[in-house]
Amino acid sequence: MNEPRDAAELRLLGTEQVRPELDALDQMTVEDLVGLMCFDVRQVPDALAAAQGAIATAVKGVVAQLERGGRLIYVGAGTAGRLGMLDAAEAGPTFNVEEGQVVGILAGGLNAFGVPVENAEDDSDGGALAVRDLGVTNIDCVVGISASGRTPYVLGAVEEAHRLGAVTVGVSCNVETPLSADVDHPIEVVVGPELIAGSTRMNSGTAQKLVLNVISTAAMVRLGKTYGNLMVDVRPTNEKLRDRSMRIVARITGASHEDVALALGASQWRPKVACAMIVGGLTADDAELRLHEYAGRLRPVLDSLRMTSTTTRRRSTSTWQRLGVGAAFVEGTLVTGDVAISDGEIVAVGLSGPGSGVAVAGFVDAQINGYFGIDLLNADVEEVLTMGDALLRDGVVAYQPTLITSDFELLQRAASRIDEARRLATSGARILGIHLEGPFLSPRRAGTHPVHHLRPPDLGHLEALLACGEISMMTIAPELPGALDLIDFCVHHGVAVSLGHSAATGEEARRGFDAGASAVTHIFNAMEPLSARSPGLAGVSLTRGDVTVQIIADGVHVSEDMLRMAFRGAHGRCILVSDAIAAAGVDRDVVQLGDVTVLINNGEARRVDGTLAGSIGKLRDSLIRVHSLGIDSLDALRSVISRPGHLLGVGELVSLRPGSPANFFVLDDELRITAHVTNGDLATLA
Repeated sequence: MNEPRDAAELRLLGTEQVRPELDALDQMTVEDLVGLMCFDVRQVPDALAAAQGAIATAVKGVVAQLERGGRLIYVGAGTAGRLGMLDAAEAGPTFNVEEGQVVGILAGGLNAFGVPVENAEDDSDGGALAVRDLGVTNIDCVVGISASGRTPYVLGAVEEAHRLGAVTVGVSCNVETPLSADVDHPIEVVVGPELIAGSTRMNSGTAQKLVLNVISTAAMVRLGKTYGNLMVDVRPTNEKLRDRSMRIVARITGASHEDVALALGASQWRPKVACAMIVGGLTADDAELRLHEYAGRLRPVLDSLRMTSTTTRRRSTSTWQRLGVGAAFVEGTLVTGDVAISDGEIVAVGLSGPGSGVAVAGFVDAQINGYFGIDLLNADVEEVLTMGDALLRDGVVAYQPTLITSDFELLQRAASRIDEARRLATSGARILGIHLEGPFLSPRRAGTHPVHHLRPPDLGHLEALLACGEISMMTIAPELPGALDLIDFCVHHGVAVSLGHSAATGEEARRGFDAGASAVTHIFNAMEPLSARSPGLAGVSLTRGDVTVQIIADGVHVSEDMLRMAFRGAHGRCILVSDAIAAAGVDRDVVQLGDVTVLINNGEARRVDGTLAGSIGKLRDSLIRVHSLGIDSLDALRSVISRPGHLLGVGELVSLRPGSPANFFVLDDELRITAHVTNGDLATLA
């Protein structure tokens, strides 16, 4: 735990500084005082904008915990604590959250809201005790609020919350504070010295209130508490709110005033239920059940009901074919219930009735060098198309072709053929943009990449590489001189950067991510190992909430314990990649990876010198493996469907919803593929 605040350090805080230009503040006229204060607050938006990325990362952490059934808990003292109490109090009437889901803890207790108990903020043990008394667990999120970032009560609370396994967020108005060091997601909104030195109820308080508003509002939007920007979860407890509910339901459904009034009355003034009743012609009970199936999210409920209504007018439901599944993976979540198809189209999801297994649109592989006897660096156009068909049979509906470091002319030819195959493809897995894994890599961590083809960062060579074809991603070692400029160039030209094949220190890795890199290439492989005082690229990527962690789970590259570490340390950010080479999916003893000869022995792919050279595993087997290690099925599915789909911009391809083509797979409880539905035709797999 941090030591109590030191007076010398307090005097150095930005919020404690005295602004000499305001020495005559007490001599100003009222008009000048008000004008000054109204003008001075303009720096708050700039400070919020600078903290935008940190706030977004924190919101993702909050949403993940709330989706698990956890709570959003604010902790603060004085002004900061009262702001937390206020935001918690407003969550109920605004978003109809369950009582106790958003909570405020104030140093000194509830009475301190109106009667200050200023010495309570120095009681770090009191903060810890308050967290324990609230029964905080590992599914909760605790947000510590302290303008100075040093309030002992808050530090004690977040440290105890961290010990109990909760996700922690810190909101402060200074840089590199103890609070920021103690939490999972630090937010520093630096507003500088106050008009009245040390009175953080001014700009600091304004900034903190806005941050809390943003956190709670953004989280509730992501949890489905709005429809667009409409407050569909409002509690109509007075005449004004009842009128607002009428207008909301009418706007969403287009129904008459009379029909809206009847539906709201029958639904006990629950706007979401009323909307579903009107659109689907449902009873209040059936509408409530449908909302429950979609985790309370109104938009997918109405999409489903409208699609069902449209298809019902075209054809009778007697033509529907129900698959007998128990759930469907829809936009990153599992919707309980059966799937119905008709005329090659999905017409309904979430239908009640017995069933087993889960329907998924298919998998997305973000790193693949070859497959089914075909090496992408040496393949002709027809072979690339054949490879796509083989991948689809194994559940992959889209993939990012990966080309390792090679001779420039070979890379250029390979990229051209892949681009041509993409234009010609009418079946098989969709071919996405190309991932160039090199040549700006560390010779110390080259792995299977031919060292003689590696290049120091060079903007001219980068431009030549990007001109080879449709390049969507590059792997770069951030510690190389000039690498940060290349990262910045890629990002500004729409090319994602993943850090990898790197000997970077922790600080060098941080600079790479700060420059715009958004992912790490096959974590733990081809990078410096973790140690107590040197986190390296792997350690930093696990702690950065803005980094996508790609990992190979073929049973060879990464141990089971390290797989668990990645999924838990980078919760919600892991993506499984196959890193497959030509030997995947076929029985071969020797294959090529560009101009590298690879030997296959005992399920491992190695160069002649023994260096690991890609994988012969399939992505579907990696999914099964991580699930068998205790990774939650939803987390595992997201790692091969929605997360890589989002990373590579093909989220719509893996969106299983009414109106989509009936092309998907059915998985059993162990996440093994048991059936494939193609244009509505079901084929059971052996």
